[in-house]
Amino acid sequence: MIRRGTHRWSHRWGHLWPRSLIGRLGLVLFGAVLLAVIGNAIVLGQAEQHYGDETQTWHIAEQVETAGHVLSAIDPARRENVASSLSSPYLTFTWVDASQAREAQGDNPASWLLRHEMIEHRAALAGMDLRLRTGMGTPVKAFDGDVRLLDGSTLRFGVTDLPSTVPVIYAQLGSIALLSIGVLLMALFLVQTLASPLKMLVKAADAVGNGPPIFIPTRGPQEIRHVAQAFNAMQRRIDRLITSRTEALAAVSHDLRTPIGRLRLRAGFLANAEDRAAFDSDLDEMEGMVNDLLDYLGGEEDPEKPRRTDLPALLSTLVDNATDAGHVASYEGPERLALALRPLGMRRAFSNIINNAIAYGGTARVAVRDTGKSAVITISDDGPGIPEAQFETVFEPFHRLEESRNRGTGGTGLGLTIARQAVTREGGTITLNNRAEGGLSVVITIPKRDDPTQKVGRHTLS
Repeated sequence: MIRRGTHRWSHRWGHLWPRSLIGRLGLVLFGAVLLAVIGNAIVLGQAEQHYGDETQTWHIAEQVETAGHVLSAIDPARRENVASSLSSPYLTFTWVDASQAREAQGDNPASWLLRHEMIEHRAALAGMDLRLRTGMGTPVKAFDGDVRLLDGSTLRFGVTDLPSTVPVIYAQLGSIALLSIGVLLMALFLVQTLASPLKMLVKAADAVGNGPPIFIPTRGPQEIRHVAQAFNAMQRRIDRLITSRTEALAAVSHDLRTPIGRLRLRAGFLANAEDRAAFDSDLDEMEGMVNDLLDYLGGEEDPEKPRRTDLPALLSTLVDNATDAGHVASYEGPERLALALRPLGMRRAFSNIINNAIAYGGTARVAVRDTGKSAVITISDDGPGIPEAQFETVFEPFHRLEESRNRGTGGTGLGLTIARQAVTREGGTITLNNRAEGGLSVVITIPKRDDPTQKVGRHTLS
């Protein structure tokens, strides 16, 4: 039952709950501050109301005693006018002579309690035979009473519409609200400071396996520093492991060139031309595999520096080479577009994609578009395309699509891997799309960089 209710609440109101850690902590802090403000308002309101009622009662008792002493000390003929002059908007005084009978004390508890409070503050009122008459409600906001003067005459008074102390509470609440907002902003700033290393950790974790490692600065609370140190150490171990295996594989691949060369030399002495051609074909395939593997492994080291390169000239040269070889290829786009990139690595990437388009699609159409912030290169063919479910797997090393990529055409399954590696190094992206009219479209986006030496790769977050 509890789980069902929780699930129903999550389904109905869960979309209002912030997704980020900062948002959730901020909402919790805001709720805590709001509850504190409301609690303070209630407590202050009750305290202010109680204190205000007592203060008003004491103030009235003081005025009644003072008025009684004043009227007792002056001539009876002037008492009526003086009593009127002593009146205020909420306290009125009236003097009557001794011939008029006084009213009795009120018999309800509120009257007796109020009389006790006034006499407690001004004991002289007890000697003046203070009598009060109030309603049944509390707190008392209106009442009347009288006291006996020294000559037996009576001073009557009436209290109506006592001033409220609530507006004072509103002013205090305003101050509390401003203070609470300041505390909330400071708390959010501290939360942001705590969450910043977590954002760096997420960014660095996303970079694992997608390029050079990103190291996290070891700062912040002790727990965050420990996580950063452990994560950086893990990345260094992974980097050392990959580097050692890559170097070993590259060394083996490089050493294979020597026996391949000897085999090619010996094949030249074969008397049978068919056997010699078969040997040469196998050796060409082996040499192509070794070269592709060295290109792939060498790309991890990134020895090439970026420099200003005319992208249309680079692509037009590759298209012309394909056309000179008897293939169908075309270029469409601007005549000049300078980008800061690694020309050798990108030439290899574009060449691999164009060769794939010609080999498996019969044609290669290259189009370039300048968006202002980046260059978009589209290379399309008229082939069978690739199943969408394998758009990502074709970029994995040594992956081949047997249905559409015949092994007899050559290749090692590293062409697209090398292409993505080169594009990623430039800070760009490469995506695949099946064209509606048939064929595959490879879209490469390369951002423009003002500084040719600006690297996109291993760095430390700050």
